[in-house]
Amino acid sequence: MSIFDDIRELKSNNNLEGAWQAGYQVLQQDKHNEFLKTSLFWVIYAALKLKAEPIKSRENNTPRPSEQQAIDLWASRISDLELTLPSDNIDFRLWNLFNKIGKFCEPICSFILMSGSKLFNADDHKPFVTDKGESPSTVQKLARMVAACYLLNSEGSTLLAPRIVAFLKYAEEVAEDSPAGKVWLAYDKAKVFWQAGELQRARDAYLTVLQRKRSESWAWFGLATTYEDEPYVAIKLLANGLSSAHDPKFSIQGLIQIAERFHETGADDNASKALSKLLEIYSQNGWAPRDNILELTSSPWYDASIDYSDFDAITRSLSAGAEQYTIAKPERYAGILQNVHASLKGANIYVSRDMTLSARKGVFPKRSFPEPGTPLELLCDLSSDKPEVVSVKVSDHFESPDIRLFDGTLSITERGFGFVSGDIFVHASLASTLPDNCQTKGLAVAAFDKAKNKYGWRAISLHSKDG
Repeated sequence: MSIFDDIRELKSNNNLEGAWQAGYQVLQQDKHNEFLKTSLFWVIYAALKLKAEPIKSRENNTPRPSEQQAIDLWASRISDLELTLPSDNIDFRLWNLFNKIGKFCEPICSFILMSGSKLFNADDHKPFVTDKGESPSTVQKLARMVAACYLLNSEGSTLLAPRIVAFLKYAEEVAEDSPAGKVWLAYDKAKVFWQAGELQRARDAYLTVLQRKRSESWAWFGLATTYEDEPYVAIKLLANGLSSAHDPKFSIQGLIQIAERFHETGADDNASKALSKLLEIYSQNGWAPRDNILELTSSPWYDASIDYSDFDAITRSLSAGAEQYTIAKPERYAGILQNVHASLKGANIYVSRDMTLSARKGVFPKRSFPEPGTPLELLCDLSSDKPEVVSVKVSDHFESPDIRLFDGTLSITERGFGFVSGDIFVHASLASTLPDNCQTKGLAVAAFDKAKNKYGWRAISLHSKDG
């Protein structure tokens, strides 16, 4: 019988360890036998599948120590094979085994890091597009899995932070995932930097995250952790994150952090209010407070009887100016809301005839758009090619020679667009809201007319004069 027959028979008898030992002993005498390496790889795969699938089917996907020991042993044997990379054997089937549990397995993460870009083929860099949207590429998923493994046990890990950061950068630069998907690579990079004690680099990474996630509380909480020696700045950032939380549950980490920073600055009343707010959330959800929370509430400075009804107002006040810590080149503008995008995910803001800015929905108060023509104050970051709108506030008024109020008779053409008083152009989508020849009023902005090669007036709001 050949060694392949031996391996096949041992596998059929579920003696996977015996199959490995028999095959690997022969491989030591014939190290370039790619067929034998392939046969042994599928022994490893079968053993990993046998161990991994029951764990993944449980509600708690954390392997027990004995389970993890067995998985680590088999995973470490992949590198022992010294496969030529990229290998046709290593594909989605192997990585699917490590879905949910890969972050607990340091040997597989070490293999991924040591292999680097040689591990992947062209398709591994492409995201999976389905009817439900985009799923991360294999490269991005594995980069995040390796980072998660390091973050679980950074002090005792054999994984090196610089190599993990290099792998995350590789995924950022080469993977074909969308920019929205890649923001999670920057988030992982920020956490790795912070864990490694590189606070400035962690801060820079969090700022990259905040360019897309300004309305997410966790992004502000993360940035606050990089201000270890500046508690008042940290408090401002945490307060802004708490004000941004879309659900009380999302504020838990921020409440713990801000309570600690309040106490650090001697503001024990506010610290007590933060903890009381935190306990309220746990009580409402029927959760038992964790040990770190119980330790804080056992502190001599904690006042359980304090009235914390004004805590939200306190955090809103403290959050004022938080955006300045996320902007390299701040600039303020005044303008009016021109129109909401068809996608309903953003809007155009008219500043002047030479400047119209696009703003995401998340930067508007309460993530909702005011009516077209509403005066606005904008805070922008000019550090990139185009001004990025960071925050929007409703203002009392906005005056400019490039805007005007108007009233007059609406005349609608056969093509659907219209004019008011002969010189105010009304787009068809706006003209269709009122009948022809009715008396109207509204607001118009100066806009360049390509057909006439000069500036004219375009209505951005239109209402019945009698309404």
